[in-house]
Amino acid sequence: MNKFLILMFLFFGLQTDWLSETKKLVSETNENAVLINTKVVDDKNGKFTTTEYKTGETKRIKVEFLHTELMAIELNYYEKNGLILGEIINGKDFLINKRKRLENEPYATLIDSRTYFKNENEGINLIRKMNIYKPDKIENIKKKLNKLEFESKNLNADDYIRIKEKFSRITKNEK
Repeated sequence: MNKFLILMFLFFGLQTDWLSETKKLVSETNENAVLINTKVVDDKNGKFTTTEYKTGETKRIKVEFLHTELMAIELNYYEKNGLILGEIINGKDFLINKRKRLENEPYATLIDSRTYFKNENEGINLIRKMNIYKPDKIENIKKKLNKLEFESKNLNADDYIRIKEKFSRITKNEK
């Protein structure tokens, strides 16, 4: 029994260690990175802003998408030496697009998602979200969302590939 507890402690201790280091690197990048480039695309679908920051070997790509009052979302990607370290998503994402919303159906979701990778095969997603039923209640929903605990999900190589592909599409459009 003691060996099992020791193994569990080591497993969670090691996971916490890499996660803490990754969060620290993301935080330091946010604080110390220098603006490299900004690109704004304004069209009928909304305003799309991509901003690139860099500090040392770490790069941050910030993408903001605003679409009237339906959608306002920010995505941040962190990369170091070709490895995606993290993807942080915050904002309002609309749910109903092509049909009329039902009476008790939410029109959007407020999301706070933080994904971190140790390597290309192992990561974790921390997410919390709340449905939005009325646009005038958004500030109250933000306060409630910030009080929620994050749900946690372990990620694997397939998840890393999906995020890497999304990051590649964004950076490809940037060039």
